[in-house]
Amino acid sequence: MPPTPTTVEVNGYALRELRIRSGLGVAELAAQVGVQRPYIAKIELGHSTRVSPKVYNAILAALTIQDRRVLMAHPHGCTAVAVAS
Repeated sequence: MPPTPTTVEVNGYALRELRIRSGLGVAELAAQVGVQRPYIAKIELGHSTRVSPKVYNAILAALTIQDRRVLMAHPHGCTAVAVAS
């Protein structure tokens, strides 16, 4: 049985798109998640790519996302990029 991950890799671009579509500003999302505004900005810009499971779950709740994989950088556990021949 694999260990429980201590961080979750987040797709910052997807986070930004979903935040905008939900009508939230960066400061509003940060307040709902319980973090500072610059932290959300760094995630969206790709400067920070990993968050704690607590923060990840709070982001999902704030954006009312049901599928936990939506914001994951590698939702299927694959880190390699497939190249078409």
